[in-house]
Amino acid sequence: MNRLYRCLQSLARPVRENGLFCLVMLAMHLICVWQMKQWRPDFWPHMGGVVQDLYVLCLVLWLLPKKWGRGVKGLLYVIAYLTAAFEVFLYLRFRMNYTPTALQLWAETTPQETGEFFAAYLHGPALRTTLLCFGALLAAHLLCLFLMKRQGKAQIRFSSDENGVSRNENGVGADNTPVPCAKKRRARGQTVSCLLLILVLVAATAAAWTNRGWMWKYFTNTTSTRTEIRIDLFYSPVWRLAYSAKMLRLANGELGTLRHNMAALDVDSCTAHCPNIVLIVGESYNKHHSQLYGYSRATTPWQQEEKEAGRLVAFSDAVACWNLTSNVFKYSLSTQSMDQEGAWCDGVLYPALFRKAGYRVAFLTNQFLATRRQHSFDFNGSFFLNDPQLDSMCFDFRNRRLYRYDRQLVKEYRRYNPGPKNLVIFHLFGQHQKYSYRLTKSDRHFTADSIDRPDLSRAERQTVADYDNATRCNDDVIRRICQLFKDDDAIVVHYADHGEHIYDDTLVCGRTGANPPSPVVARHQFEVPMTIWFSEKFKMAHPDVVARVHRAKDKPFMTDDMPHLMLGLAGIACPYYDPRRDILDDRFDTGRPRLIKRQYDYDRLTGRTD
Repeated sequence: MNRLYRCLQSLARPVRENGLFCLVMLAMHLICVWQMKQWRPDFWPHMGGVVQDLYVLCLVLWLLPKKWGRGVKGLLYVIAYLTAAFEVFLYLRFRMNYTPTALQLWAETTPQETGEFFAAYLHGPALRTTLLCFGALLAAHLLCLFLMKRQGKAQIRFSSDENGVSRNENGVGADNTPVPCAKKRRARGQTVSCLLLILVLVAATAAAWTNRGWMWKYFTNTTSTRTEIRIDLFYSPVWRLAYSAKMLRLANGELGTLRHNMAALDVDSCTAHCPNIVLIVGESYNKHHSQLYGYSRATTPWQQEEKEAGRLVAFSDAVACWNLTSNVFKYSLSTQSMDQEGAWCDGVLYPALFRKAGYRVAFLTNQFLATRRQHSFDFNGSFFLNDPQLDSMCFDFRNRRLYRYDRQLVKEYRRYNPGPKNLVIFHLFGQHQKYSYRLTKSDRHFTADSIDRPDLSRAERQTVADYDNATRCNDDVIRRICQLFKDDDAIVVHYADHGEHIYDDTLVCGRTGANPPSPVVARHQFEVPMTIWFSEKFKMAHPDVVARVHRAKDKPFMTDDMPHLMLGLAGIACPYYDPRRDILDDRFDTGRPRLIKRQYDYDRLTGRTD
């Protein structure tokens, strides 16, 4: 038992000797959670991570020589106070956490802009609340330090004898008197508290285990393709800063490679076979909730009518290369495909090839903007599409507003001045969560009572109904886009970036990061709808293209080869075009491995091949 006591005392000693440090850091974290409204279900796993972090810091401080430990502790206090207080202020004033965007803008801010920022924003309730919270904590902190120093306890280091009794370096008790045997109960009480501390550490490790795994994976990755992760997994201001710095470093490295490749763009010739090419990129679209693919509810009535009229062809075997928007965007805009060696940035962005070939290119997205600085970074593609050099090479026109509803984005096309040859890209918000937020009152066609799923609760059935309503709403958006070109010689290609689980074959809603994905996950999160629509004028002028589309509709396709399909439609001959990746070309390779997440063969995963 004595050995057990000594072991427990040793494990707990770093925390006992830095108790005030732990309390202040915990209080600081709780202030951040309170002010930034982070009382979510993942609060306790995050607290587990905080407890682990604090124990590691206490252990380091305990192991350091005393003269170094005080300086390091002071530095940790300064970093913690500044990072926490500034992030709370950012959130209260701008509803912004530490993100790559915030860090990039901060790095680019000039001294003059910094002065203007302080003059303009350092006033009002956000600043008062921040100063009140952290000022009160700092005052309490300083008061505790004063009292501890006055009582002479801050400098005393305690150890335990063979009986588990707490003694200082002079062999006497905490009150500078010999410890009598009667005080053994107090020593055992300390042992119990040590045991509780160890139990808390074990519980914290178990609670934070999954979160730690994601964070480890993130910080050990070397390309941005594998680093998309929810920022809320980074539970403290310091971790969010580290996350942002890592992402910016990776993104800037890939941007450098992409800029280098784009500087040498070369187009041999262009027949402009299809003078008006429109691309619609959907969001979170589960094809198995589409009427076009056999779904029981009328979620795509307009597209169904167009299919029956012979103006729309639905492709039966299209697969997304990833179930994350940013990674899909990288590979579906770059001529580099998943199964090729190298990263996505080793290719070039095909909209720039269209511009080089004489097409005017419009890009209308409802997910991010071309900002004034055009360096703002997010997960949906803006970190490379908003680069000033790449933006000017790829696009003639971009929207300057975001809209709650995709129908409103369609109206932005009226501002575009088309040329003789045009590539128009619409990037929708589609069926992104929260599904009900995509709907107006008139869009609520289905209700919970419409969903015949007795295995689901009423709330879950309502979620399915909301998703189906959002899918029907998306059908109307596609109709509106096609109507813009109904009198032109135009072809419209539509596909979704990835799918979404809507309680299909499992009680899961949303997307998962499981590796490898199960066949059920692959079916609902990677299989995507893909359609091609023709105007009547296009059908008359290009019967050969229409025939090739019909012949290709059942071929296996992956969306990372979309650039080659688009280049083939335009008749652009260049070193980057590969007819073996163009599904409309007779040379299309139906046997190429369709690697999802760059490592799992989709067809093997789903049992389509041996």
